[in-house]
Amino acid sequence: MPLAAAPDAPVARRLGTLLIGLVLVAVGVACTIRAEIGVAPYDVLTTGLADLTGLAIGVAAMILPCVFALVGSLLGGKPGLGTVLAVLLVGPILGVTLDALPTYQAMPPRLGLFVVGFALLTAGITAVVIAEIGAGPAELVMLAIHDRGHPLAPVRTSIELTCVAVGWAMGGQVGVGTAIVAVLIGPALKRTLAAAGFEATRASEASHVASPGA
Repeated sequence: MPLAAAPDAPVARRLGTLLIGLVLVAVGVACTIRAEIGVAPYDVLTTGLADLTGLAIGVAAMILPCVFALVGSLLGGKPGLGTVLAVLLVGPILGVTLDALPTYQAMPPRLGLFVVGFALLTAGITAVVIAEIGAGPAELVMLAIHDRGHPLAPVRTSIELTCVAVGWAMGGQVGVGTAIVAVLIGPALKRTLAAAGFEATRASEASHVASPGA
């Protein structure tokens, strides 16, 4: 039975799917941050802002989505309930989870945390996408630029590279994990979205739009 919450599905079901997805994304991001082997491109910017300003990462993870949502709106994007909830929920949940997670020095448990984080990110983004209740803040920017006639894949790549470059300059976490997420999250999402009931073309399109990270 397909899991995808179609646009005509009950709002309560779609909202529940979205909330579960946002929680999974926040916990997944926290795990990858605590692993300290590199985070998703957008989270490089988050960790960089936190390092530069001294803000808690959870707070930085609320500020940056606000900025993305504002930029996306100015470019003509239309924020939805999903955009608002992502701004309000991911940062605080991320902060609480980070405080609860232990810090490891040895590489094996850190690798384990990263693998768990990647799996949670994939599951969470899948749930957010299938809920279809508005684009996330970073997706809003991507889609707004895409609607102006620019191909989606280069737009996403350009935004991710900018996040990595700016975040790295500010002291954000860049490492092999960053490359792993950038390369593997798309194929992983295609599989999970297809398993959730998206047909192949929609799964491919959604995996190009979805932004892993806070």
